[in-house]
Amino acid sequence: MTVRLAAVGRRRWLRLAGATTLAACAALSLCLPDRAQAATAADWPTKPVKIVIAVAAGSTGDILARSLAQRLEGMWKQPVIVENKPGAGGVIGTEYVVNATDGHTLLLGTQSSILPKFTTRNLKFDPMTDLVPVYKVINYQLVVAVNAETAPKAKTLRELVDLSKASAGGLFFGGTGQTSVFNLTMALLNKSLGMKYTALDFNSIGAMNLAAMRNDAQFLVNTPSSMMPQIEAGKLRPLAAISAERYPNLPEVPTLAEAVGYKGYLPLLWAGVFVPKDTPQAVVGRIAKDLATLEADKAFRSNIESRLSGRMVASSPSAFARQLAEEASVWKSLVAELNLKPE
Repeated sequence: MTVRLAAVGRRRWLRLAGATTLAACAALSLCLPDRAQAATAADWPTKPVKIVIAVAAGSTGDILARSLAQRLEGMWKQPVIVENKPGAGGVIGTEYVVNATDGHTLLLGTQSSILPKFTTRNLKFDPMTDLVPVYKVINYQLVVAVNAETAPKAKTLRELVDLSKASAGGLFFGGTGQTSVFNLTMALLNKSLGMKYTALDFNSIGAMNLAAMRNDAQFLVNTPSSMMPQIEAGKLRPLAAISAERYPNLPEVPTLAEAVGYKGYLPLLWAGVFVPKDTPQAVVGRIAKDLATLEADKAFRSNIESRLSGRMVASSPSAFARQLAEEASVWKSLVAELNLKPE
């Protein structure tokens, strides 16, 4: 049987159906998470943005985050708030961002954001799939350094290697945990160096530096920016740059290749921006574009590089993802080779 509506009834029904549809759409928009709404917003961000860092206030990462936030506020016309969430080797801050659903939470991460995949037991997320790499911001400088007491006996990295082999119990290396980037970097280099050493681990970079100055540890791997006052005072001395080229601010320090003929993988300490995996591609692209604008700003780049002893890099989501995949493969193999058990 066919039902026909009278003309007036049909018009009234269409108006009612249209109103009902609009009401339903409005209600649905209220129920959608902010990140889904942001996908359709050409003017993202629509509210304050958070940049989360898994390190304490005053650290190198904190300085970088606040420098970025200050400039991005002007570009985005929204407050950009830096939140420090240190702890558990970077896991706490990283997990916070993984679980964020507001579409306006970013992670300024480092290797410590990725390493837990291979070093942490019962990890509740997978940093390689639950985070989207947006832009690598900076490669920090890294050096192998000795303290003032060791320096006269080890003026070069080759002499440090020989000293470690000649010492009955070897030397002590200052680190921040067996699965930290400093310890793993040294372990990776030592596959070629063949040093004899024992790692002494401390709960902060500051404590690690202090231990070296007290000669509790004879050498360490660290960023020059974290040691510059001690370097300038002669309390710590860089022996080799973990780099393919000499650093402009430390021109007298040879590269690993120059110092000992090293030909292996050169690990980098870096910082980059990530977002949760469900972030719309348009938003990822917007953030990457604006970070590229900052990298191209010569005055901003020069200021960051001189303050933090690093080099800002031209990046993109795809380039950053490729670099992460390569690096993750190296760390995974190293952790397995060293037989490090997840903690």
